[in-house]
Amino acid sequence: MSKSQVRKKDALAQALLTLLHHEAVEKITVDQLCREADLHRSTFYRYFQDKYDLLHYVFQKIWLEQIDENNVVDSMIEMIIRDKDIFRNISVNNSSNSLYALMIDMVAEQILDASLNDRLHNVLWIEETVLNATDQKLAANMIAGAFLTLLFKWVDSNYQMSSTELSDFIKHLH
Repeated sequence: MSKSQVRKKDALAQALLTLLHHEAVEKITVDQLCREADLHRSTFYRYFQDKYDLLHYVFQKIWLEQIDENNVVDSMIEMIIRDKDIFRNISVNNSSNSLYALMIDMVAEQILDASLNDRLHNVLWIEETVLNATDQKLAANMIAGAFLTLLFKWVDSNYQMSSTELSDFIKHLH
């Protein structure tokens, strides 16, 4: 992919992040994204199927790269704290099941990879659950679903629990 193509994809990703500060992902249109990125609609569809495909790119390119592989739980919590408005407009202010399924798949992939590569030292119960399961991918999906549900509840409660309390709660479940 050329530098120009990467710049255009990244401009669309940044446009989505900018709009997510103020609106739920369901309300954001491709036209809004293109205006914000100063790109033509056809450029959007050259790189992405829809806004959820772009959101997947944002998760992969921007957020998942920020996750500390050796400290998955705390780095995800810190990421949410840094981008509270964005996360609220993706999770709590959104009723799309396809988006939730996408998020579960991405988090499950991270959990499975961290478990298989012995990087979940501070949350051994997750690693052991995944590694001892007859279907490791399914176990990672189950944990990802529970983890996201917990994070959504945390966001919805307006962060009633401190990030340290939330991290300790997750790490000591078993």
